[in-house]
Amino acid sequence: MNFKRIAPAIAALATASLLAAGCSSDSGADPAENAATGQPIKVGQIIPIEAPGLSAASYAMGTVASVDAFNARGGVNGRPLELLQCDSMGDPNKEVDCANQMISEGAVATLADFTPANNEGTSQVLQAAGIPRIGLNPLNISDFTATNVFTPFSGSLLNLYGMVDILVAQGKTKLTLMRPDVPVAAMLIQLLGPAVQAKGAEIVNDVAVGAGATDYTQYIAAAERNDAQGVIMALGATESNQIAQSFEQLGSKLTFALGSTGFSQADLQDLGTFATSSTYTGPVPAPSSSTDDFPGIKDFLADMAAADKQELEKENLIGDEMFPWLAVRAFGEVAKDLGSINTSTVMQGFQNAKDLDMAGLVPAWTPGAVEPFGIFQRVSNSMMYKMTFDGDVMVTDPTQYDLRTA
Repeated sequence: MNFKRIAPAIAALATASLLAAGCSSDSGADPAENAATGQPIKVGQIIPIEAPGLSAASYAMGTVASVDAFNARGGVNGRPLELLQCDSMGDPNKEVDCANQMISEGAVATLADFTPANNEGTSQVLQAAGIPRIGLNPLNISDFTATNVFTPFSGSLLNLYGMVDILVAQGKTKLTLMRPDVPVAAMLIQLLGPAVQAKGAEIVNDVAVGAGATDYTQYIAAAERNDAQGVIMALGATESNQIAQSFEQLGSKLTFALGSTGFSQADLQDLGTFATSSTYTGPVPAPSSSTDDFPGIKDFLADMAAADKQELEKENLIGDEMFPWLAVRAFGEVAKDLGSINTSTVMQGFQNAKDLDMAGLVPAWTPGAVEPFGIFQRVSNSMMYKMTFDGDVMVTDPTQYDLRTA
């Protein structure tokens, strides 16, 4: 899930959080002969669903589909996963409420959390309870310091560093940051600044795109100031569509770098020359990537298709659904070798696991092999992909690059 999805507002919403326990009953998948029927293993997910401007609904659907498919294949030694999916509604207080519900409901781990409103507070609650967070999408410095966080991909914040790398590699050294006009995004320029300078580049414009704007040409004009050559695009598909129209209207020569997750194949097909002239980066290959290069995509797509939901059809996948799919896979790889499954054994299992098979979508993963990367203290995978859009599908270069050395 790209950080650009944090738009256009992160505000407290005075509504009750939703706890959806159990697996989807309408996935449309035929029960497999070896479907798990034993004692359920409770796992959780904290994620904003009913959250205007912040909703990660497809990400949440992808988690349910991943759990359903995993259970249909036999679960963990015959035991199904029971998904406790808590809708934080983008409210910082409700994110903490969800964390407390994970404790009271007996979750042994959370899978693919997305907690953009109160990362630190949520993590403190779960860490104090000894609950590991597997496949969290890290968005905050606290996510890279918490010892209960294990994630097999570099996440949304580091994805922005990847955008810097691909722009500088093209000789673009005067950069514009285009981001949502919200306080949490205002911090991005401070986080990115040192890395940009270290590569001999500079951010010459910080363009905050307001929610509900009607004239997007002003943002293109602002992005072109100070002889800017490239744009670090931290916006989602809706805003990008408006930016694309203004880009073509003004005949802009700027080069845009975007995160691949957050844009479906259908989204990009609507963006015209803007999409084909932009470059993309992401921690996982795009769903439309070649299955010859990435055979694991076949399994991923099959599991999404089994859910029988329009949002999870191939052309509508935005890519971040791959995150929970990998988190479920990693949990299964570790849990199958545990004698008993509880928060303590799962935590220890991930600390000790080595070379987990991630279907070739990310490198074989050793969760405990963390190293500092700049200001980020615990990173176990700093590999990224480069992509281009050919007008029909996203094409992913199978040769990854390392953020540490790019």
